[in-house]
Amino acid sequence: MADLQEFFTDLMHDVAAAASARGELTRTVMVEDLVHRLIDAEELQDWEPCFYEGRGYRRRILGLDGYSTDELDLDGTLHVLVAELRDGDEPSSLTTADVNAAFSRATGFVVDAREGRLDEVLEPSTPAADLARLVRERRSKVKTIRVLLLSNALLGARYREVDRASIDGVKVELNVWDLARFSQLAAAGGREEVDIDLTEFAPGGLPALSAGIGETGYSAFLCVVPGSLLADIYDRYGSRLLEGNVRAFLSTRGAVNKGIRKTLNNCPQHFFAFNNGITATATEVDLVEASGQQRLLRVRDLQIVNGGQTTASMYNTRQRDKTTLDGVFVQMKLSVLPSELAQDLIPQISQYANTQNRVSNADLFANHPFHRKVEDLSRRVWAPPATGSHLMTHWFYERARAQYQTGHLMLTGREKREFLAKNPKKQVFTKTDLAKFENSWRMLPHVVSGGSQKNFKQFADTIRGEFDKHPHEFNERWFQHLVAKAIVFRSTERLVSAAEWYTGGYRANIVTYAIARMVKLVGDRFPGHVLDLDRIWKAQALSEAVTRQLERAAHAAFEVLVAPPEHWKNVTEWAKKEQCWHRIREVPVQLVPGFEGELKAANEEAAARRDARAQDKEDSSINAQMEVIRLAQEGYWARALAWPRTRQVLSPTEFGILTSAVRRRNWVPSDAQARRLMTAAKKLDDEGLS
Repeated sequence: MADLQEFFTDLMHDVAAAASARGELTRTVMVEDLVHRLIDAEELQDWEPCFYEGRGYRRRILGLDGYSTDELDLDGTLHVLVAELRDGDEPSSLTTADVNAAFSRATGFVVDAREGRLDEVLEPSTPAADLARLVRERRSKVKTIRVLLLSNALLGARYREVDRASIDGVKVELNVWDLARFSQLAAAGGREEVDIDLTEFAPGGLPALSAGIGETGYSAFLCVVPGSLLADIYDRYGSRLLEGNVRAFLSTRGAVNKGIRKTLNNCPQHFFAFNNGITATATEVDLVEASGQQRLLRVRDLQIVNGGQTTASMYNTRQRDKTTLDGVFVQMKLSVLPSELAQDLIPQISQYANTQNRVSNADLFANHPFHRKVEDLSRRVWAPPATGSHLMTHWFYERARAQYQTGHLMLTGREKREFLAKNPKKQVFTKTDLAKFENSWRMLPHVVSGGSQKNFKQFADTIRGEFDKHPHEFNERWFQHLVAKAIVFRSTERLVSAAEWYTGGYRANIVTYAIARMVKLVGDRFPGHVLDLDRIWKAQALSEAVTRQLERAAHAAFEVLVAPPEHWKNVTEWAKKEQCWHRIREVPVQLVPGFEGELKAANEEAAARRDARAQDKEDSSINAQMEVIRLAQEGYWARALAWPRTRQVLSPTEFGILTSAVRRRNWVPSDAQARRLMTAAKKLDDEGLS
C-alpha cells in the first residue's frame, strides 16, 4: 500500500503542478496524463479530448472525456473514454456503483448519438458534436465499443465485472483503469503484459515444435495455429497483440485484405498454403510434454510483429461474413525472448520481418540512428537556468517507452531528488512530441492535426532522408533550437488555454496552426529574417512580444477552424485538410509592437549553422577514433578478423583497415579510417557478429 500511496502522491503533485503552469483545470490535465500513459503503453494509438456533461433521452445523464477512432478501420473498434476522478491526499475507493454510473454516462452518449438525438442538442463545432456526427454517420462500421474508464481511485475488492448489454448488436466492453492498474503499469516499465492462457482456447494447449537455433540466448518454436484460435485471442485482446509499428501501419490503412477474405470464404482448406503465416514474439511460455509432443499452455507478452493483417482479417471476416474458420490453419514462428533482450530485439525482428511487405520505412523509423543522436544530445546538453532558478537542467528525450520513468524508478532518497531536479518532468518529450514541434515549425499544421502517429510517419519520411544525407546538421545547436521550438509549442498551449476567446476543445489544432501562422508571418513580413531561437533557448522562455504575437496568430486560426465549410462540418476533420492551412495562412494577423526585435538575419543564422556543423564533424571524428580504440581493447576487431564471413561482408578497403587495426601495434586510425571501421562494424553486427 505504501507504493500505491507514493504513486498517488506523485501523480496528484505532478498534475497539480502542470495544471497551475498551464492555467488549465485539474480534471483536464489529469485525464490527459492518464490517457498519455495508455498511449505510451500502446493501449491506444491516439485520442481526441472531448469533455461533455449533459442530459440525454429521458433525462438520463450523459458524459465522456474523450474518444479514439484510430482502430475503427482496423477492426471496427471505437474507444470511448470516461473519467471518474477524486480529490484528497489519500486514494479513495471506486465502487461498483461508481463504475456502472460512469459506464452508463458513456454508453448513453453513444446510444443517443447513433439515433441522431444529439444533433439538435449539441453546440455545433464542438468536439462532442463532432463525435456524435461520427457515431451516427459511421454506425455501420462500428463493431465494438470499448469504454475505457480512467480513475485515480482504487477499485473496490467487492467489485464484480458483469456482462455488458450490446447496443443494436454492437459488442460493448468495459475496461477499468484504476489507480492500482496505473501503478502496476508504471512498475512494469510502461506497458501492461498480455498473459494468454492458451488452454482456454485450445484444450490441452497448442502443439509446438522446438526450433534448434543453437546458443542464441533465446528459444524459438514453430506452430500450426487454428484460424479460430487466432480470431478468438484477437477477439479477447484486440490490437494489443500487434506490435506497435505494425498496429500503427494497419490502423492507417484498414486491415480487411480482400485476398485473405476471399480465401477464407471460398477455399479455407488452402489458406495454409496461400498465406505466409505470422511471426510473433513472447517473453515467456509455459510448456508441457505429453506423448512425445510439446504443447504451449501459456504465452506471456505475445506480440505479432508480422502477420497483423492476417490476424485482424481473420477476426474481421468472421465478424462480417459469419465465417466459421473451420479447417483454416496458419503457420506461426514464435521467438521467446528474455526481458533483457526483448526491448532491443523485438523492434529489430519487426523491422526485418516486415522488409518484404508494405510496412513503410516510416513505420520502422523509431529504431533509426537519428533517435539515438537526439537521445545522446538530450543527456549531455545542459539547458540554462530558467528565470528565478540557478540550476541547469536537461530536456529529457524518451527514445524508448517509459525511459524517464524507469530512469528514476529504482532510485531512492537523494539520488531520486537529484535526478528529478536535473531532469524535470515538464521537460520530458517523446518521439511524437518531437514530430509535432518540428512539423508545426515546418508549416505543416494540417499534418500535425492528423494525429500523433500519422504526423510521426510523415515526419519520419522527411527526417530520415535529411539525417542520412547530412547527419552533422543534427548537432548541439540543432538540439538547442529543437528545445526552443518545444518551449514555443508548450507556451502556446498555455496561452490558448488562458485566452478569453477560447471556448474549450481543439486546443491541439489551434496550437499547431498558431505556430505555423507565426512562422509564415515572419517569412512574409520580414524576408531574410528568422525568429531568434537562440534567444528563446538562453531565456528558456518566450518574450512578451513573441507571446502576444502567438496569441494573435492563435485567435486567427481559431476563427477559421471553428467555422468549417459546409461539406466539412466536423472541425477535427477540417483541421486535417491542406485547404484549412491555405485559408489560415492568408488570414491577416496584426503585427505586435516589438516583435521585429525578436528576429535575426537569416545569413547570420546560416553562418552559425555552418560553424556548428563543422564542430560536430570534428567531434564525431574524435569520437569515432576513441570508439575504434575502445573496441580494440575489448577484442572486437580481433574477433571480426577471425570471423569466417568477414571477407564476404566487407569491401577490400574495409578489410584492409581491419587488418591494420588488429595486426599493427599501438595503431591509431586517421579520421577517415575510423569512420570506415565504424561503418564496417555496423555491417558486421547486422550480419550477426557480436
